[in-house]
Amino acid sequence: MRVRGMTTKWILREAMKRLLPGEILERPKVGFRVPVHEWFRGPMREYLYDHLTAPSSRTLAYYDRETLEKILSDHFKGHQNHEKLLWCLLNLEIWHREYDISA
Repeated sequence: MRVRGMTTKWILREAMKRLLPGEILERPKVGFRVPVHEWFRGPMREYLYDHLTAPSSRTLAYYDRETLEKILSDHFKGHQNHEKLLWCLLNLEIWHREYDISA
């Protein structure tokens, strides 16, 4: 029901064809961006910083502290957007906290 010929999400398109204009139903897939860079400069700033730099950080030993501090500072000040790198580092830290059995 989801695919008919080359049309994906066929059942959803059928259900919505009386409610949405054809331009919307027939347009190509459009993604949306999550404002991670803004979160890391705003409401998640302390969370990110604490997870990556606190003495309890499980991954801090992986990084050169000075380089990590520079990356964080550049991101926080808006000099450079390091959201992808910081997202990866944060997820690695969270993974270690969740699954690292050696700690």
